[in-house]
Formats: sequence, C-alpha cells, structure tokens
Amino acid sequence: MWRAVTAATSSSAKAPSGAFARCCGFRDRPESSRFQWSGIAVMSGAMADTGDISRARICIDFGTALSKAAVCLDPTLPLEVGVKPLPIGAISGAEHPLLTPSVVYVDGGRLYFGPIGFEHARRGVENGRDPLLSFKTVLGAKNLDEALATKIKPSVDPTGTFTHRDILVVYLAYLDQLIAEALELAPNMPPGTALARRRYTSPVWRPGSGIEQVFERIFNEAAAISFKLGRLLLSREGVSIAQTRDALDKARANPADGMLETGIFEPHAAAAAALAFTTQPTNHVMVFDMGAGTTDIAAFEFDDRMDPPTLSEIKDARQCSALAGDEIDRILIELMMRKAGIEKGKEEEERAARIARLAGRGLKHELMRTGRTALKLGWRTLQVRAQDLQEDERFRAYLAALMRTIAVSLQVVVQRAQAMNAGVVDVVMAGGGAHLSFMPSVVQKAADSLQTQVRVRIGPLSPINPIYEGIDPILANVFPQIAMSVGGALVEMMPAR
Repeated sequence: MWRAVTAATSSSAKAPSGAFARCCGFRDRPESSRFQWSGIAVMSGAMADTGDISRARICIDFGTALSKAAVCLDPTLPLEVGVKPLPIGAISGAEHPLLTPSVVYVDGGRLYFGPIGFEHARRGVENGRDPLLSFKTVLGAKNLDEALATKIKPSVDPTGTFTHRDILVVYLAYLDQLIAEALELAPNMPPGTALARRRYTSPVWRPGSGIEQVFERIFNEAAAISFKLGRLLLSREGVSIAQTRDALDKARANPADGMLETGIFEPHAAAAAALAFTTQPTNHVMVFDMGAGTTDIAAFEFDDRMDPPTLSEIKDARQCSALAGDEIDRILIELMMRKAGIEKGKEEEERAARIARLAGRGLKHELMRTGRTALKLGWRTLQVRAQDLQEDERFRAYLAALMRTIAVSLQVVVQRAQAMNAGVVDVVMAGGGAHLSFMPSVVQKAADSLQTQVRVRIGPLSPINPIYEGIDPILANVFPQIAMSVGGALVEMMPAR
C-alpha cells in the first residue's frame, strides 16, 4: 500500500516518480503495473475483509443539470482500487448510469425527483408549470442565507410551501437514498461504506466564512429525512407535500448525523482529477469548467520545492462567469423562435419557451453532433442548422466575450509559469461544456491572443485527450462531467490561505 501524503491528490493513472509522486502519495512502481481506471474495479482483499472505512469518503456534485457521486475508499490505495463513480443514474432510471437529473417537481400535492420529476415536468408544460432544475444558483449565491430562505417561485411550487433550503434538504435526502442503493448493489464494497464521511463540491470556496456550519446542518437534516422516508423518496408515486413538510419539521427539530466532512471547490476537484490521471504532469494547470449555470475558471500550481510538494491556487486567475451552457441554450432557443416567426410575449411564445427549456440541452448537443436540430411544437417543427447559430450575432458576441474571459485568467497563469521558468501550461476542460465541438478553438484563440512562448496544452479531461489515457475509454463521454465528484472524493484538503 502506498503512503499517504497531504497534497493535491493521492493517486495517479500512471504512477509518476520523484516529487510529483510524493505529492500524489505514491511510491514508485514498475511501468508494467500501469492500468486503465474503471468504476467496476475489484477491491483489495484487505479492505474487503476488514470492512475498514475510516479513510473512506463520498463526494456529491449537485451540478446545474446533473448530479453525480463518487466514493474514495482510501486515498492511499491505487485509483483502480480506491476510487469509484457511483451508478446513481442507474438507480434513478436516468439515461446515463452515472448521472441523474438535478430535478424536483411539485405536482398534485406531491414531490417528484430526478427522471420521474422530469417526466411530470414535460406533462406540466400546458399548465404553465416549471420544475426546479438546479441547485447551483443557491450553492453559489453571494448571500447564502438569503438564497436559502427564499420561497420557491409559484410556477414551481404553486402551494407556496417550500423554500430553497427545504427543497435542497429533501433533494439531498433523495441523493442519499440513491447513494445507499448504489453502494448496496456495487460488488466487493466494504460493509458500512454508506456511513462514510460526505463531501460536496461547490462553485465557491470561502474558507472561514461559516458556510460549512450551514451545510453541516443541511446534511444533518437530510440524513434524518432519508432515514424517516427511506425508499419512499425513490418511488414513482413521489412523496406527498404533507409527508415532506412533516419530515422537514421533525428533521429541523431533531437532526441526525449527516457525516459532512467538507465542501470542495469545484475547480480544485477537477485539477486533482487531472493531476491524478495525467500521464504527462505539468506544474501549472488551469481548469475551464463550463456547466449549465456557470463557467468556473481557476488555476493551480504544483510546487515541488516544498516538502511535501504542494498544490496551491493561483488566486488571481479565478473567475466565475454566467457565460455558460444555459446562455447558449437561451441563444439557440431565441434563434429558433425568430426563425419560426414566433413573437415575444405571446402565449405561444411562453409555451414554446417552456418546452424548449426542458429540451434545450438535448437540442444543443444534437446540433453540435449532427449539424442540425429540431423542436416539435404540436403541428409545428422548429429547425435550426449549426451554420445558423454560427452566424447569429448574439452567439458570436457570446463567443467573443467568453474568449476574452478565458484570456484574462490564462494570462495570469502564463505569467506565473514564465516567472517559474516553466514551459507548459495545461488548460483542462471539464463539465458539460467540454463536449461542445467549438470550445477548444475558443480556448485556443484566447491562448493565441497572449502571444506567449509558453506552450498551452488544451484538451478535455477525458481519455480522448492523450495525456489522460489512463482513464478507461468507456468513460470518455462522461468523465468531464463526473470529474468533480471523482476529484472531490480523492483530493486532500487545500490549506485555507
């Protein structure tokens, strides 16, 4: 078993040597032991026999569109043994076994979660109803207490029963049930892994702000609700508002132990995953994480002059921008409406926009994959080609603004690399935006605008990128999205400095 060292991460897809190995918690091993990481690896006999979970932790990534979870059984174990994404999507009935929609829907006096909530949302379009599609706006709010206390808007909860905090607590209880089911079905999982400490990824990192106490309480109440409602949270029939309200009130009065260990800054988690799986490590990594609601940029420096070596944030490079996937969806939907001659403010436009919002991400990915997409609205079909989007003034302005945003952060990293006489900077593309075909060229234009001699390597956190070939190819299409939960589970704590 390799030794654990407090650092950026504790294992690697191809075990490095020297200082980087010490940072990652490695001892040298022969090249013949190289592996491809897989979420279904068989666990070491020692852990399976003893059931020791004292070093285990489970990380939840709420995501704007999709939730994910991963378990690190022990950060001193090799990745293929110690780190596994959890098939919560398979338990929820989602399209992908590792991803489940971050959806809550209130309908007919009941709450529905995940894919079931999405089904009800599609049927509720005609009634002017909306699902709650994301928790990222709450997690990233500047005033967290105010955001949590805000009532859910009437189109989501016409009863006015729930605040954002209520829904977050109940949704976390739902995820807890998915995780418990996924762990129970996973082969060779140590007994009691469901009791491992919890982490969550966050789009903001504010050490010493008191936010951890807020989320500890939320996790504790969610644990009480998960225990009280159990598998009822997973049922197709949903949970009644009365049951939910009763469970919330009792959980607030008598919370359980949610086993929360910490929040993890999302780009830090992605950087940890990148350094863990890279076969060509470098000293400077910039994470470009485009999700649905926000694009988060942060950069990190691996310093092997320290003993043990450290991974620290280059804080001047940090940005959080609204130039994200949802904005592309809005531009695409408005383009489709204009091409179809649907006027803004009309009843038809409101109905079409509601349908399009539910289908927006699928429309976007189909457009990128095939060069065209279409949205069915009753007897009408709204169509658009990739060329139409590329020629759209709003989309072109979006790309230009995004390029400038990336360049601002990248310039800080490049200057730092030059000061350290480093010749390479990696730009790691994570999140759902890593799949967008035009995104590498946007990042490349940002790099070209700097006219630097530092080599900028750009690519997704995926085995299609040759520097991450240690990742199992079967995860190529999903790894940029699960990277935050995987990295968040295996990463060691970043100092609050």
